Amino acid sequence: MIVSERRMTDRIPALAASPNPAEALRAQLAALIPDAFSEGRLDPAALKRALGEEAFVAGEERYALTWAGKSGAYKVLQTPSTATLRPERDQSVNFDTAQHVFIEGENLEVLKVLQKAYFGKVKLIYIDPPYNTGSDSFIYPDRFQESKEDYLKRINDLDDDGSLMREGFFRRNSKENGHYHSNWLSMMLPRLYIARNLLREDGAILVSIDDHEAANLKLLMDEVFGPENLVAQLVWEKGRKNDAKLFSVGHEYMLLYTRSMVKLKENKTVWREPKPGAKAIVARWRELKRDCGETDYAAQQTALRDWYRSLPDAHPSKKLSRHKWVDQWGPWRDRDISWPGGGGPRYDVPHPVTKKPCKVPERGWIYSSPEEMQRQIKLGLVQFRADHTEPPFRKAHLLPVPDELPDDEETEFDDEDISDDEIGLQVIGSVLYKQSQVSVKYLRELIGGKLFNNPKDHEVLARLIRYCMGDDDSGLVMDFFAGSASTVEAVLTLNAKEGGNRRVLAVQLPEPCDEKSAAFKAGYSTIAALSRERIRRVIERLNAEADLLNPIASDLGFKSFRLTPSNFKQWRGDDIDTPEQLAEQIELFTKSEKDDAQVENMLYELLLKFGQELTTRIETLKIEDGGVFAIHQRQMLFILDGFSAAMNQPLMDLKPREIIAIDSVFQDSDTLKTNLDLQCRDAGIKFTCL
Repeated sequence: MIVSERRMTDRIPALAASPNPAEALRAQLAALIPDAFSEGRLDPAALKRALGEEAFVAGEERYALTWAGKSGAYKVLQTPSTATLRPERDQSVNFDTAQHVFIEGENLEVLKVLQKAYFGKVKLIYIDPPYNTGSDSFIYPDRFQESKEDYLKRINDLDDDGSLMREGFFRRNSKENGHYHSNWLSMMLPRLYIARNLLREDGAILVSIDDHEAANLKLLMDEVFGPENLVAQLVWEKGRKNDAKLFSVGHEYMLLYTRSMVKLKENKTVWREPKPGAKAIVARWRELKRDCGETDYAAQQTALRDWYRSLPDAHPSKKLSRHKWVDQWGPWRDRDISWPGGGGPRYDVPHPVTKKPCKVPERGWIYSSPEEMQRQIKLGLVQFRADHTEPPFRKAHLLPVPDELPDDEETEFDDEDISDDEIGLQVIGSVLYKQSQVSVKYLRELIGGKLFNNPKDHEVLARLIRYCMGDDDSGLVMDFFAGSASTVEAVLTLNAKEGGNRRVLAVQLPEPCDEKSAAFKAGYSTIAALSRERIRRVIERLNAEADLLNPIASDLGFKSFRLTPSNFKQWRGDDIDTPEQLAEQIELFTKSEKDDAQVENMLYELLLKFGQELTTRIETLKIEDGGVFAIHQRQMLFILDGFSAAMNQPLMDLKPREIIAIDSVFQDSDTLKTNLDLQCRDAGIKFTCL
């Protein structure tokens, strides 16, 4: 069951009083299964659904998001997958060393397959799901009474090109459909549920949507992630539509939730991004310090203002020219010192010259206490006016200012110790501006035609990825509605331009291109094929743009996988009614793998089943007559391609933590298998035979 694999990761803050056992248990349950609570109260029916139990409580009405088919959506969520992912070297770039992954397959099944290996490992998820405009085609479960066998058959119902057949599981959800919104919610719920499982405690998910389902998505995200974990609802303004009859609606939304707001607060997480042009200003000021003298702030100030005036209007530093004053902390600008919104504290602040209390702003002081005000004054962050008749103002510097002055007066502040990443930081507002046609034009030039109607802007995504990942420049980004692969390009470009080793895992349905579309006419039978081509061209572009001063990883590439049935036989105990059927099942299991199973395909399936990521580095060892695959510095070994008694001691000499083998390598010899098992026990090595 999906739910049973979830583990408690959120930490509950310690209370001042001794803990109440019931409250502690309730908090743990809320952290583990937030959708079991409604308006702060436990919903037994929702809890039973999450645990896979039928539940209907008559006579009780409460605030909740419900729709036709919700219980069925939970059934689909809890249906285990027996599928796997098959590596496709011919579709990949630098397969053996690549740290990025692209998967073609029905995304709910893919998420289920990935769950064990990627549980709690994803830093950021971005998805751009179908907006349910009435013309969208997507997969939604509407046959909840069918057997598990029929369900699994339909999600693998592919045409000759490997695309999902539209008459099978991939259908248009029209507004005339009586379950128009319900179908969309039933499609989204299980995917979001597993997405939450995959997120790290400090991870976040960003979902694009428009007015068709924005209200429903907000309620659904509250149910799955908990309303307390909402970070923001962003607005992406993409440009006006001149043909509008009433209002020109040119924006979309992005809902941003964190896995655990408790964890973000515990980590004192603060998201910031560099102000464009700030680094250039600081670099120029550092030059002026050397030219004018370390402490001649007036000369530095005059020269800095001359430099601002010399800049062209389009220069990014021009917009920051209000930072025209200079002190020991560098360039600064004035800021209001009053409490935002009014009602702030009021106390006396003596003027340093007149010694009389300064005028208090109408909205009160921004600092909560006289002590904090004096601390800011001591740091030199408050600028007084000529006399006390006007309030002072705050200084806003481009460089971070130490929270405390050093106790040792001989200790000097050295701005050269500050990294570029700390210069001129700002918070992103909740409204983003970027014309949608920019990404359309860019992709047309990259691919060679208008093959996507509404591709997401990879530069905007790169900005949000960098912002939401904070200091983590090696975390994992996931997108399971990959579409035009904008998220993949965003990560690749971000790494190339700003450094870091962020990884991306993208999933795209094997959705066929319409035969009348430009993509189909250009030779792309599926959206996934077009997605892979974009990734290849981005890699080619980045390699071409790299130079000695800005090198990129020589092994830049991606691993391509496809969702397929398992390489191993499935025991069908539910299909045995007679001794003859039992004998038939036993006969089928003389070996665990299917007859057409390939060694590499089995290896990647076992990696996932044993909780290992698809980008795990694999070492191939030749030991006597057999092939052994090793991971994690030979701590875990897989024997899938031959075995002999002569291999026992060399395997023990490697001192692995675990050995996994398929039964067929022992060639029906119980002696071979038993001897290896006994030697592993003696050496303290875990041995698993499949």
